[in-house]
Amino acid sequence: MKKIIILFGVSIALTLVACKGSCCKSEPANNNSSQTFNLDTLKLKSGDTFYQCSMDAEVLSNKPGKCPKCGMDLSEIKKK
Repeated sequence: MKKIIILFGVSIALTLVACKGSCCKSEPANNNSSQTFNLDTLKLKSGDTFYQCSMDAEVLSNKPGKCPKCGMDLSEIKKK
């Protein structure tokens, strides 16, 4: 019984060490302080351009760039 408990403890420890490198990483934050990612499109006029992520539709920006969540290029959109 003691061997099973020790084996179980070692396997949990190895799993935690193995996961530390992959599951705890987050995407690097975009350090471009002049870019707005929570743009209020209601304040834009008709014909104004803004940028939106195709994958994460809630990510809106006033400038072209990359999505801070998934890293995809933002698509240009003209307000109607």
